[in-house]
Amino acid sequence: MLTIELNYQSKEPFYEQIYKYIRDEIKEGMLEKYTKLPSSRGLASHLSVSRNTIDMAYSQLISEGYIESIPKKGYYVCELEQDFPKISLDDDWEEVVKEEEDYLVDFSPNGVDMENFPYNQWRKLMKETMQTDNSELFQLGDPQGDLSFRKTIRLYLHQSRGVNCQENQIIVGAGMDYLLLLLGMLFDKTKKIAFEEAVYPQAYQVFQSLGFIGENIPLDSQGIRIKELEKSGCDIAYVTPSHQYPTGIVMPIHRRLKLLAWAQEKEGRYIIEDDYDSEFRYHGRPIPALQGNDRKGNVIYLGTFSKGVSPAIRISYMVLPQTLYKKFREKCGFYSSTVSRIDQEVMNQFMAKGYFERHLNRMRGIYRNKHDCLVQELKQFGLKIQIFGESAGLHLLVQYFGKKKEEELLHLAKENGVKVYPLSDYMVKKKSNPYPIFILGFARLSEEEIKKGISILRKVW
Repeated sequence: MLTIELNYQSKEPFYEQIYKYIRDEIKEGMLEKYTKLPSSRGLASHLSVSRNTIDMAYSQLISEGYIESIPKKGYYVCELEQDFPKISLDDDWEEVVKEEEDYLVDFSPNGVDMENFPYNQWRKLMKETMQTDNSELFQLGDPQGDLSFRKTIRLYLHQSRGVNCQENQIIVGAGMDYLLLLLGMLFDKTKKIAFEEAVYPQAYQVFQSLGFIGENIPLDSQGIRIKELEKSGCDIAYVTPSHQYPTGIVMPIHRRLKLLAWAQEKEGRYIIEDDYDSEFRYHGRPIPALQGNDRKGNVIYLGTFSKGVSPAIRISYMVLPQTLYKKFREKCGFYSSTVSRIDQEVMNQFMAKGYFERHLNRMRGIYRNKHDCLVQELKQFGLKIQIFGESAGLHLLVQYFGKKKEEELLHLAKENGVKVYPLSDYMVKKKSNPYPIFILGFARLSEEEIKKGISILRKVW
């Protein structure tokens, strides 16, 4: 229904005001071609005017060719011979969209391969969920997520990541940002939070927006530096030990034990373990989650189905230590779950019936092929580059040892239709690096696109 603000003080008749409003909406592209307009009776009732007023407005629009009347069907917006320029609400946004569309190859570290998504199984489960007598799914659910789903998540985490927990410790939420917002409510704002440098930007920004003070701790080849962490005065450490984002460093077991020892030295210290990209590993055995070695309740575990299934699913989960769980019930227990119960049930069945495990196994092979293709193509650069963080995850790092600076390399890549991502964008403390490092994601690309993109970079770099 059209909501038209009529000016009762104007000398201009109502039909004229209604005519001009609809005409302008069509010219500006807000009412697109073939859009069905409200009936004259319905619009008259909605605007509290006579039906004759609407008929006069529609007649004027018909005579000028903006709309047409189809017998027994109604009024429709016509396809105009010449489109009027659409009014942009945000020119900068349009430029961003245009820029994204202009790239031939985008090595984004975000996103997944959706061409190999098991659409048939997902569609089947959605149909079964809606066809069976699941009327309770349309009622308000548990704020932490449905119990049956949390049981399935607990089993999956224990078997695949070595996480030890009970169902009541698991919180399901729509995306990692939401869970971090909840987590921020459980900590005193006087506590400093240590972040890895380079940093996962969204986590840093969420806690910063909540008023926490962040301290960036440098990394070495094994992850966050414990001595620097001890000097920082921080009580909370946010880490990505399984595949550090964005550097790709995998934290070895002895460094993990040192990190746990740091947390256990002082009451009230916590480690937030973001198990980013843990599903995909290409060399050696996967290392269990840090949480699995925690015996004193110092680790908060975060995970998501965004990489394993799809970012559009928007289902993430958090495992709280029992001490924090009590505080969660007190401070956040009144919040409703942000994930649809229908989506929870579909994902629950997707996991319980083995589809998820089969999908992950298949995607590991597909991503391994893409990973190996990217590595092989990069090796043709010779001594001009060095590859880092290639043992796991859906992206890797490339350090450039030529004579060109970072800005020039980014410009040359962009001018030739290739988008790459500088590591400097993930550094809170900006430092000048004579040998710039770039992040190259491969999940969304085909092997042909990977070869094409690297071939272009070899020519222009």
